Amino acid sequence: MTNRQFAILIALSLTWGCSFLFIKVIVDGGVEPMGMSAVRTLFGAATLVPFAWRARSAFHQTRQTWLSMLGLGVLNFAIPWTLFGVAGSHVPSGVSAVGNAAMPLWAALFSVVLLKADRLGGMRIAGLFLGFVGVIVLMSEDVTNISAGQAGSIALILLATCCYGISSVSIRRWLGHVPAVPLATVQVGTAAALLMPAALLTGAFSSADFDLQVVSSLVALGTLGSGLAVVAMMYLIQNLGPVRASVVTYIVPPIGVLLGWLVLDESIGWNLLLALAFILSGVALVQGVGPRTLWARMPGRSLTPVPSVE
Repeated sequence: MTNRQFAILIALSLTWGCSFLFIKVIVDGGVEPMGMSAVRTLFGAATLVPFAWRARSAFHQTRQTWLSMLGLGVLNFAIPWTLFGVAGSHVPSGVSAVGNAAMPLWAALFSVVLLKADRLGGMRIAGLFLGFVGVIVLMSEDVTNISAGQAGSIALILLATCCYGISSVSIRRWLGHVPAVPLATVQVGTAAALLMPAALLTGAFSSADFDLQVVSSLVALGTLGSGLAVVAMMYLIQNLGPVRASVVTYIVPPIGVLLGWLVLDESIGWNLLLALAFILSGVALVQGVGPRTLWARMPGRSLTPVPSVE
């Protein structure tokens, strides 16, 4: 990994780590979850337009491919981003960041069903077990006072990550021939086209207090977290491969927890830290990543390919 690639990875991790903070500020500012996801996808799609124009010839796809991308726009963006908004109204942003790390666990499960070549070996089974133990720990009460009602919000986060997991496996299974730019642009654009009219019709902005914090969070979440970050991830996948690029999975949750503590004065209890440790350890085992592998991915280390467990 070169210094440039490492810098992009850190920038991507910071951007997505901040996303949960932005979501919390937006929904606490009176913007309904659907309104938050609508503006997010709209700004994200607008940010992707220049990249889409440069890659416009790649948009010539079959009718079935277009239908699949449109469907994934709902499953991969519209539904989970709205669910994170709902959950963000009831749980700290750090909890959302930790729960989001469960996505690779769902992807591993769905890959066994949809990708017949994938198998669950002993390491991956152990990783799945650790990850879902972490989810149970995340739902437990301690000084952070996560109530039984808030546990429902954590369940919504898991549903959102489930949508991410099945979407990623579906893309690998059926849309591997589609270049990354049209694939991302069509999905985000579809979500924006569906969510914005729905948000306006349901009065998602009627109670919003569009102060500087809310507006700046909307702009940052849309342009950075839902636009430029997508392009950055494409670059890392194309230049490092999906295994090395997945290092971002381990960096985002600690950043989200730390920002929630620093900016929003959110408590960090034992269950949050323990859940973070369990889930990240589980994800590492599922992806076949250990300490030596992580060290090999740091800047200046060897670029010898790291074998995947898939």
